[in-house]
Amino acid sequence: MNELNSIKRVNKILVQIAENQDQLERLNELDKKVATNRQGLDSSYIKIPFTKRRLFDDLGIIKHNVPTLLERDRQLVDSYNKLLKQFKELAAFIDEEIDQLAADNGIAVNGNCFDKLSQIIKALDIGERPYIPD
Repeated sequence: MNELNSIKRVNKILVQIAENQDQLERLNELDKKVATNRQGLDSSYIKIPFTKRRLFDDLGIIKHNVPTLLERDRQLVDSYNKLLKQFKELAAFIDEEIDQLAADNGIAVNGNCFDKLSQIIKALDIGERPYIPD
């Protein structure tokens, strides 16, 4: 395989890894929002005796903010699940790209995607080369 093409493919993979890391940060932010929303829900509920659940206020009526918090929780969880699916798909795609790059260059690699990519970079001796734009 052409050395220039290998360098471009490594750069492309690194960009995809950066995108995947951004998705991971967004997942962590959504997780924090879900936790905050659930704390609001927990503080809105009154403990039901003999259960671990809370639902009603002292009069047995659902508090006014509970439906809003439940809808917000559903939206956050849906967003989280959608982003998690995209994150997993991109991670699988990156792993396939790295394996394909290794196979095209006849390099045996193992480990996680970072280990594999570092093994490819070492084998191709391209670690100290400047960035080559597309």
